[in-house]
Amino acid sequence: MDGLSTAFGEITLVLFTTLAPSGVAALILMGLPFLLGRADERERVAIDRFMCIPIAVTLTGLVVSTTHLGNPANALYVLAGVGRSPLSNEVFAGVVFLGLAGMYWLTAFSERQRAGLRRAGLAVVCASGAAFVGAIAFAYDAATILTWSTPYVPLALCLNALAGGPLLALLSLHVAGHRAVRGRLGWALLGAAALFAAANACVYALQGLDLARLENHVTTAASQVPGYFVMLGAFAALVGAGIGVAASALRADVGARHATTVRLTAACVLALGGIFVMRFAFYMMHLTVGLGV
Repeated sequence: MDGLSTAFGEITLVLFTTLAPSGVAALILMGLPFLLGRADERERVAIDRFMCIPIAVTLTGLVVSTTHLGNPANALYVLAGVGRSPLSNEVFAGVVFLGLAGMYWLTAFSERQRAGLRRAGLAVVCASGAAFVGAIAFAYDAATILTWSTPYVPLALCLNALAGGPLLALLSLHVAGHRAVRGRLGWALLGAAALFAAANACVYALQGLDLARLENHVTTAASQVPGYFVMLGAFAALVGAGIGVAASALRADVGARHATTVRLTAACVLALGGIFVMRFAFYMMHLTVGLGV
């Protein structure tokens, strides 16, 4: 019950670490056709404008996480620790990324646009996004928390982003009307999601096996998450189902645009649901050094 209580107490952070990394990865992947010169002017404008989808997903995660501060005014104290506090670095990186991404998206509606300048701006947005995901991944590396101070934690979070991000990018590019989604680009995104989801499951399995050796004077890490491998099975089933639904959407009739959108949306929900399950397990396994959990 201690593990469950801990995870439910951190439910807003569970949502944040589920949504934000995948949203950032999706935006970066959406920008690749433009950065690599694979999108014409019409497609580039449409892609830029529909970046609002991954931005909204990321923003939702960040806004939800602010409830963890208790009082919004506490955000000022959080930002005061930038450079010395991993949590402050995480929040600062998120604010910078969303600020840059928001400005980039707003300028997509300008009538006069310079492709070279926008390409440079998008590269900066993508770099800030990668830094944001990195800040989230290492925000939990505290030596006093046995189960979080392991290489599995940042690796699993980055793989979460690379498993959920391609599906969200696929949906966003489809809504934007990018034709390459029906071709190699769509299948490449789907293949990437499957590959990184499989790698993610392997990392989670290794982490689960490692829990047995982690203990303090009160309890063991394994007892904090008694259903760890059941949760891992749920992760694999949900993400696998999401990838399968996305594959069926790519095989559907080109004219069935609405049905494809619905299927891709369902695929994203399933995949993010699987990621949510394992983020919940992450907070359940919280175990400190000494005489506490």
